Amino acid sequence: MEMVWNLVMAAAVVILTRYLVPWLKAQLDARNEASLIEKIEQYVIAAEQLIQGAQRGAERLSYVEGLLEADGVPVTARIRALIEAAVTRLCQ
Repeated sequence: MEMVWNLVMAAAVVILTRYLVPWLKAQLDARNEASLIEKIEQYVIAAEQLIQGAQRGAERLSYVEGLLEADGVPVTARIRALIEAAVTRLCQ
């Protein structure tokens, strides 16, 4: 009986690590991505409101990047693309 129980537990562990753990990781990654995009959009809106005037896009970008870095988000090419996408959505 103990051997059957050990086999059942081993099978459960295999199933959990094979299917449940990757699914949970994907769910958390999706939530973190959505949270990051929302944060970027809020920072872009703040930059647009605080830094007024034409030809000040670089200054607004620097402001948003500074806020992200202060939050511990390293500014990469991907993050810059998300910022640009947020600006585009804001301007539509």
